[in-house]
Amino acid sequence: MHWFKSPAKINRFLYIKRKLPNGYHEIVTVFEKIAFCDSIGIEVKEDNRNNIHIDGPEWLSSGPDNLIYKAVEAFKRASGLDFSVEVKLQKMIPAGAGLGGGSSNCGTTLKALNKILGEPVRQRDLFTLASSIGADCPFFVSDWIGALGTGTGAELQQFPIDSNWYLLVLPDFSVSTRWAYENFKLTRQDVETIFEPRKVQSHYEWVNDLEKTVCAKYPAISRIKSTLEEAGASRSLMSGSGSTVFGVFENKAKALEAQTYVGERTGYKCLVTKTLDHCEKL
Repeated sequence: MHWFKSPAKINRFLYIKRKLPNGYHEIVTVFEKIAFCDSIGIEVKEDNRNNIHIDGPEWLSSGPDNLIYKAVEAFKRASGLDFSVEVKLQKMIPAGAGLGGGSSNCGTTLKALNKILGEPVRQRDLFTLASSIGADCPFFVSDWIGALGTGTGAELQQFPIDSNWYLLVLPDFSVSTRWAYENFKLTRQDVETIFEPRKVQSHYEWVNDLEKTVCAKYPAISRIKSTLEEAGASRSLMSGSGSTVFGVFENKAKALEAQTYVGERTGYKCLVTKTLDHCEKL
């Protein structure tokens, strides 16, 4: 069985431009992979049985609605190959946390299958497959640590980012991405969005347009942000549609010191992580 790391992401910047006719939203975002990962074990049997078996946590479906399952099916169609696959998923990234865990599992599976089976699918076609499954999935097919996402987030450009240390606060509740976007009130329809890359290199310019909507329903997120800043974070921000909130720290020692303070005052799980050093080229 081959094992692969499936990293989480945070959003340094999430600006919502407008609602599209298909119900999705046009956004500008910066994705960043972090060193908080799930682990995926994959064993491929080249037969014509076409079985897909996923061994994961009990709370996660292992059937056709699982993003790993969807990735395997999409890869089979694109490659034209017949094979069975056994997947073991060691899940660390919580669901509904704004960390892209499911999307990462999907993208990592597509990359891993392509490597194991001798790269029968071109890289640009892997991106297309990932896009057909979910808007965040293409980022995890890439080898990039940072990417600028536009459109629905699936149109990507590599984006250079500085490395940071983070304290992640993981509340004991999840937030539905669909709910967050459906309840977002767009107030800047007439304002042209001009993306300035320097904004996401300065901690003080990181923004998330979904925060106001989500905090109105989940005020604990506002309290977490304030607690992180009390603990010395140069910036605190909700990742994606939440519920995870992260604080930016100067170094590992300061993030570890804040971990105790924030954990005691919020009662939520906290963990220290950093920008992913490199992304393994599968």
